[in-house]
Amino acid sequence: DSKKKTVPENANAHCPGLESQNAGKDSACDGCPNQTICASGDGNKQDPAVFEIAEKLKNIKHKILVLSGKGGVGKSTFSSQLAHTLALDEELNVGLLDIDICGPSIPRMMGIEGQEIHQSNEGWSPVYVEDNLAVMSVGFLLPNKNDAVIWRGPRKNGLIKQFLTDVVWENLDYLIIDTPPGTSDEHISIIKYLKEAKLDGAVVITTPQEVALLDVRKELNFCFKTETKIIGVVENMSGFICPH
Repeated sequence: DSKKKTVPENANAHCPGLESQNAGKDSACDGCPNQTICASGDGNKQDPAVFEIAEKLKNIKHKILVLSGKGGVGKSTFSSQLAHTLALDEELNVGLLDIDICGPSIPRMMGIEGQEIHQSNEGWSPVYVEDNLAVMSVGFLLPNKNDAVIWRGPRKNGLIKQFLTDVVWENLDYLIIDTPPGTSDEHISIIKYLKEAKLDGAVVITTPQEVALLDVRKELNFCFKTETKIIGVVENMSGFICPH
């Protein structure tokens, strides 16, 4: 079959694809976590939130994901520095969205720990670092910065959707989206929800170590599978020469 097929990220090998009449019914589907929803036909339905989000974000000119396959490679550092650098131009309005649900570090990176977000009839107001630099993170929602966020996938997805639909970003030139390491629920959700919102692409962060490169190759493969344009790859921690 020359037609392109859509395969869930956690599907079994030889998945027939969501478009197939055998979705959820083929022998290759046995034991797959998606089997029931695929068999019902719901797996191929477009989430109506996708179009709501596209409408909500239509006044944001550029939307950029920051990805990494490995933790600790400087992804949040890069996201915060990119946002700050863009905001140096006072003519630009910049937003930084932190969807690292379990390890939100952007409030610390931006020097705004302990800030609270305010809710109005229009939605959530982000925290402003500068007049032209707004930040939103789950870190602002935690009563204590040391609290662990122990959430399953659906609850994470719900918060990401809420961040995209309920935050009042106003008119932005750039929205930088800092993601957790890996290719899990948060990544699948953000790609799905931004499907109609004209995502510019992703910047992938790595370090020179082979263990980091192994995981960044998986991240690049994730981008290829989800048809996410790769804007560039940044290699952190690559310029130090030991003086001894």
